[in-house]
Amino acid sequence: MPPGPPLPKAVQTPLQWLARPWWMAAVRRRYGNVFTLRDQISDTGDLVVLADPADVKTVFTGSPEVFHAGEGNAVLGPLVGPHSVLLLDEEEHLRERKLQLPAFHGERIAQSIDLMREATEREVGTWPLGTPFRLLSRTQALTLDIIVRVVLGVDDARRADPLKHALRTVLEIRTPHLLMWLHPGLARIGPWKRLRQDIARADALLYAEIAHRRAEGGLEDRPDVLSMLLLAHAAAGDDVDDAWVRDELMTLLVAGHETTATGLAWAFERLLRHPQALERVRAGLGDPRDPYVDAVVKETLRVRPVIYNVARVLAQPATVAGYDLPAGTVVLPSIGLLHSDDAHFPQAAAFRPERWLDGSPEPYTWIPFGGGVRRCLGATFALTEMAVVIRTVLQQVDLRAADPAAERTKVHHITLIPAKGASVVVERRRRPTGPGARRAGAPAPALAT
Repeated sequence: MPPGPPLPKAVQTPLQWLARPWWMAAVRRRYGNVFTLRDQISDTGDLVVLADPADVKTVFTGSPEVFHAGEGNAVLGPLVGPHSVLLLDEEEHLRERKLQLPAFHGERIAQSIDLMREATEREVGTWPLGTPFRLLSRTQALTLDIIVRVVLGVDDARRADPLKHALRTVLEIRTPHLLMWLHPGLARIGPWKRLRQDIARADALLYAEIAHRRAEGGLEDRPDVLSMLLLAHAAAGDDVDDAWVRDELMTLLVAGHETTATGLAWAFERLLRHPQALERVRAGLGDPRDPYVDAVVKETLRVRPVIYNVARVLAQPATVAGYDLPAGTVVLPSIGLLHSDDAHFPQAAAFRPERWLDGSPEPYTWIPFGGGVRRCLGATFALTEMAVVIRTVLQQVDLRAADPAAERTKVHHITLIPAKGASVVVERRRRPTGPGARRAGAPAPALAT
């Protein structure tokens, strides 16, 4: 195995889950770009961390029969369900991915831009003037509203509001809750029992939407993902039960909500502490094809990655980074370590969106959405949504940070969030907010690529 710290699992595990960026950066300084960590959660206890692009390429382009991402995501099982594309491997994964891929083609995403903008205008209209608030809470509400409308196609508030409330409750789970997947006996105890009840309430509403859509018919004329999935299964000749569709929907809701909301909170946290970058964004708001907003999005995901690592479990022995690793080893291409390396991004700690105007980075150095056959299906959707929301918010209001000091990173389950929730203050409104407030005929922003 690669070298690594000699600390026992009981010490390394909480460091990995509670102080991930600090801990992994410290270990890399001591042992280099390939090292072994030990934890009490994975089956073997061996985590091999990779922070060299060549080694990350080996994993991302390696055989899906060897590098299992589904096993690496097992901790999400209680939430997304056993049929989730996140938990499947090999042929099952490829089949499910092909069913969902058409939902994220550029043309479909472009059709969602007006919905994203209108939802943002409604949300900004609720923000208090002159009073600090946690922007992360508001971006969570916003991205949930957008994803419910795009994925489920629910416009009726009488159905959408209870669904969003139930999903928000479920999505507030913490890491210890998900250990129920690894220790099923916990499902009958206290917080884990309540988690099962919360999931059951959300499931009942999702099943109701599936039944409603099946009964409603006219699926070919609807743009939402639920209708597309039902059509795709029918076209494939599947007699699929609703539990499978539920898992597909929950996966998209989870993957398309929390991560994008956190990325948006970090984008404003960084912009409000870099006035030159903020003014550069404002200067381009009149040009829907100004590339600087896209550069801000990419730089935010680089300097403040929402997910720090991606995981693969070796289904067979494999040679990685010059080491012959046994089956069962977890390999972790490290998003955070790659993104913070001066060798790939000069002055990596600095927030410099303009670096993205000069060309693309070297392959396998910027990987916020993973890579290979497991690259996030919704990557383009997320990049587009972030750009649309940033533009719309800055067209509507002037913001300032509630505290000029940068917010530190806090580990929240598998995501890294601003410790104070990106606390901001609305200083003034630039134009009326809410549906219909946008000038008629205003151009849509360019589609992020």
